[in-house]
Amino acid sequence: MSTRKRQPQYASLRWWRMFGIAALGLSLSACGHSMSDLEQWVAKEKAQPGGHVPAIPQVSPYQSYTYPGHTRDPFDTNVLQQLYNKAHRGKAEIDPNRPRQYLEQFPLDSLKMVGTLTDKGTTYGLIQVPDGAIQRVTVGQYMGQHSGKITEITPTSVKLREIVPDGFGGYKDQSASIAMSKEQ
Repeated sequence: MSTRKRQPQYASLRWWRMFGIAALGLSLSACGHSMSDLEQWVAKEKAQPGGHVPAIPQVSPYQSYTYPGHTRDPFDTNVLQQLYNKAHRGKAEIDPNRPRQYLEQFPLDSLKMVGTLTDKGTTYGLIQVPDGAIQRVTVGQYMGQHSGKITEITPTSVKLREIVPDGFGGYKDQSASIAMSKEQ
């Protein structure tokens, strides 16, 4: 058995506790200074006469105006359907059975063109996806979330045709492009 005196298990905790009590006492002693300048300012402000608040003005009740001869609902969708019949709808069709390609999961504005590559007469566009990976694309492939089919690859851009909703239940073709990214 050892003859050495054992230190209490929580000796360091006791020192921290004494340090905390001393810090608390020091911080509370700082709160006891004179507040006479604050009391003088409050007394001066209370001595000043109060201001005059004007009465609330009377508001006349709202009177609606009915336009003569306008009885139809301006938000009636049947009116728009009559104006824009099936003959005016876009002719574009989306193939629901076509397997989706990898770059079709990204919006076009999140993709960056970072260069081109020509191999055995085929020009490829180099597209950077949001996670930083580079994908190689060629004419005829799809990218973007609106069935965008790549139609042309130039040294400065990738051009494509998207199929977007026309707002009347149909679809229309729309051209889009991704330009070469200036930041490298």
